[in-house]
Amino acid sequence: MDGKMEKKKKKRKKIVIILVAVIVIALIIGAVSCSRAAGSAAYVTTTKATRGEIQESISTSGLVESEIKKVYFARVGGAIASVNVSAGELVKAGELLMDYELSDMEELKYQASLQQRRSDAVYQEALVGNSDSQSKLNEANHNLGIIEQQIAADKETLQGLQRDLDSAQRGTSNALVGENYNLSVSANDLTENIKSLDPASQEYADKTKQLNDLQKQIQYNQYRQSVTASSDNVASLQQKISDVQENLALLEESKARMESQKTTSENTVMDGYMRTQYEVDNELAHISYKDTVADYDLASEGIRAEFEGIVTECSVIEGATVMEGTQLLTLESSENVKITFSASKRDIEKLSVGQKVDITISGRSYEGEVSKINRMAQANQSGTPMVGAEVHIQNPDDNIILGLDAKLYIYTNHAEDILMVPVEAVNADRDGDFLYVVEDGVIVRKPIICGISSDNYVEIKEGITEEDEIVISALTDIEEGRNVVVMPDVE
Repeated sequence: MDGKMEKKKKKRKKIVIILVAVIVIALIIGAVSCSRAAGSAAYVTTTKATRGEIQESISTSGLVESEIKKVYFARVGGAIASVNVSAGELVKAGELLMDYELSDMEELKYQASLQQRRSDAVYQEALVGNSDSQSKLNEANHNLGIIEQQIAADKETLQGLQRDLDSAQRGTSNALVGENYNLSVSANDLTENIKSLDPASQEYADKTKQLNDLQKQIQYNQYRQSVTASSDNVASLQQKISDVQENLALLEESKARMESQKTTSENTVMDGYMRTQYEVDNELAHISYKDTVADYDLASEGIRAEFEGIVTECSVIEGATVMEGTQLLTLESSENVKITFSASKRDIEKLSVGQKVDITISGRSYEGEVSKINRMAQANQSGTPMVGAEVHIQNPDDNIILGLDAKLYIYTNHAEDILMVPVEAVNADRDGDFLYVVEDGVIVRKPIICGISSDNYVEIKEGITEEDEIVISALTDIEEGRNVVVMPDVE
């Protein structure tokens, strides 16, 4: 019973409120009609400024994008064996995206290895040969100096012996003396001639035999002279001369061999340019092998995802042969996501990096903050300058799809314990913002300085007090100085 009585009381109360409202509206309509007819006071609704807090915000929309974008290019040239992903696919960090056909690369690596081994062998052979040639050249130069000194000494000795022999053989017949002299001259000339001949030539052998024959004839004549000589000294001198001449012949042969060795060695010793060529060729072979091995190792690794993300582009197919530097695919992070949007001149004044943002994507809510504001404006399609900005999503998940629209509610400025009025009370003209207030039943225009604002309230920094009666609406046009009637507030 008590419940039914309570319902009846509430019903009667609602009827009374409705009747009162109807009466007030009727009175207002009548008053407005009379006012228009007679030019009397305007009817307005007023309020007073209050103290409270305002959270200023911006509502806008943007596009879901990744903050990290990686474009993969072919690190080496070769055939693609398999492509394991396609555009729009979610991949994990370290996942194999595509790999190379390695058989051809293995063959290239083997060939490069052989080329390197061959180059090492050629280089080492050249070094050993050059060392041998240099050793023989040094030997020839050293021996030639000694041989030439010995030849000069033996020639001087021979001349002395011949002078001594001439003195000992003064009693010998002029015929034998003359003959031996001529034979000695011929032998000396022949000896000089042999020096210029190649020891390996036939002419050298013939001349040597001829020289031996002359020496035998000289020895024979000397023997004949010794028969008539009265002293054993003649025979001794002749033997000494023969020994010296024989030694000179041997020295000349040695000299000829050393000169030939010197010439051959000089032609085979590497000069600086040839040595540099061998070194460069060998170094190039090593570099080629290292590069081939490095390419093979890179190809063996394949193309792997560096982070978890979404493949947004795949521009190569299985079996294709690519060159080094060819674009293969694009991967965008799904863990580092942002919203890009454009802000107007009015909104950009309120934005700052670090402001909190409520984000809605496909009906799901996320948290974020303003992470970037561009320093350059660009005109949109209608020619209005707009500034690009970004919001970082702090709690992304697998439900986020790149490229979708997102709704943003950006918390900009916030203030507490401030003087504020309803948004509809604020007016503006070329002179700035102002309020209409009622003083002694008359409209007064009061300039104001506004602060931050929300959808419902505006901060008033200067111009009014909490005691002012502020006009928030009127049934007719109002202006400063007009008499007004304040209508009762019906709730």
